[in-house]
Formats: sequence, structure tokens, C-alpha cells
Amino acid sequence: MDILDRDSAPLSAAEWKALDEAVINAVRQTVVGRRMIELQGPLGSGVYSVPYSVYCNEPAPVGMDLTGDQEAYVVSASARKTVELPVLYQDFKLMWRDIQSDRKLGVPFDTSAAAVTATFIANQEDRLIFQGDAVMGLEGLLTAEGRLALPMCDWCEAGAALCDVVKAVSELAGHGHLGPYALAVSPALYGQLIRAYANTGLLELDQVRALVTDGIYVTNALGAKQAVVVETGARNMSLAVGQDVSIAYLGPVNMNHLFRVMETAVLVIRRPSAICTIG
Repeated sequence: MDILDRDSAPLSAAEWKALDEAVINAVRQTVVGRRMIELQGPLGSGVYSVPYSVYCNEPAPVGMDLTGDQEAYVVSASARKTVELPVLYQDFKLMWRDIQSDRKLGVPFDTSAAAVTATFIANQEDRLIFQGDAVMGLEGLLTAEGRLALPMCDWCEAGAALCDVVKAVSELAGHGHLGPYALAVSPALYGQLIRAYANTGLLELDQVRALVTDGIYVTNALGAKQAVVVETGARNMSLAVGQDVSIAYLGPVNMNHLFRVMETAVLVIRRPSAICTIG
């Protein structure tokens, strides 16, 4: 079944290509969470939920002897859970006169409505990844049960940001998460990193980057005084995607044409101890 119904739209192949490229580019330029977290899928648009295993926060002992015949050293999931994939969607309208005008004048097809809509979808995806959704019972990086958490120092003071990240990395390492790490911060906190550190001639940002080698990311999905450090890798968490970001044709409305940008996705957290929030 063609759920996107694109063949019913009064658009040429070239116009569809332009819309798709506008949406993909807008998403790539906007999303933050899926740069830090590995993708799982696409699993299919009809997938409602994803089963996954959860593992305990503490490192498991490893056997070491001459025979290898002891049965006590087994890693197994502490729980088996299922998480539902919500649909993230927003619609946009193309006016029939605009379509005809662009074709008549030979000007590039106007894809701005699709691009703006895709930006909103990308921002919502990041909010889902970082904040979760209490109404739907979905956990985010900042709300996951079993995550590590530290209070935040005043990043207005030189060295405070580096100190907090060092503490977070140490806390993660103490729970068996030895990296690599990624850091996400709010725009306000990122601005505090753009300053010289002590007498080194380096930015504090450079000092922090030496610890979080999988990147430092800036997102509006975090509050002004919120940051999070994660050990990256699908063994810890992934973004499960059923239907990746796509455009569907909804049909004519008063001679104009309604389209939808949509995706189905959810954050899957297998090892919550791989997350350390600061704030």
C-alpha cells in the first residue's frame, strides 16, 4: 500500500525531487539528536512498537581461570521492554496558482513551505530525544529512569564547564562506560565555552572537546542550564525509526494541494547509566 500517495499529486518528477531535497537538507541542518545517537531502521511505516532489552547499571564480573567452566559469568538483560513509535507530522499547502506560475515563468519550483515544515519536524524529533514525552510515557535523555545526574556549577566562571564535564565523564567511567562520549548543551551554555581557558591560549571549548571525542552539539531542545553527556553506541541507546522523514500527498483542498511531512521514531535506551545529565 502506498501510504504516501505521491502519484496522486499534480507534480512532476522534477518537482517531487526538489521537494524531497528541500526536506532532507532542512532536516540534516536542524537535527542534533540523531547525530549523537545511532539509527535503528527504517523498520517500516506500519511498525507500532519496538521490543528491546535493558541492562543493569553496574558492570558485570568477568570470569578468569584456567578451565573456563564456571557458569556464574553470564550477561543477560535485566528487563525486556517495548516502546511505541509515535507519528511526528505537520502539513503544508501549495497553492495551485503558485505551481502554475512557477511553471509558466520557468522559475525554480518554490520548496520553502516544505523546508520550513521539515525544520519543525526536526525540532520536534530533538525534543522527543532529549525531553521525551510524559503524556505518551516516552523517556528522553534528560528524563530516563536510571540515568546518572550531577548538579551544574556556574558556567559563567572560567573552568566550571570543564570541571562539570570531567565529573560527568568520571561518573560514566565509574559505571563501566569508558567512551567515546558526546556532549549536548543549550545555546546559552555553548556561549560560555567560547572563551580562553586559563593561560593556555586555548578555548575552554577545546579543553572539553578533548574529553568528548564524539562531538559537542548545540540544541534548543535543552533548557538554558541543561547539558548531557552520553557514551555513544547502539549498545547503549538508539533512535528507532519506522518511517524516516518523508512527504505524503493528502489531496486537494479548495483547488490547492495539501502535503504532509512525517516520520515515526522513538528513543530506545538500553543502558540508562550511559547517560549523565548536568543541571
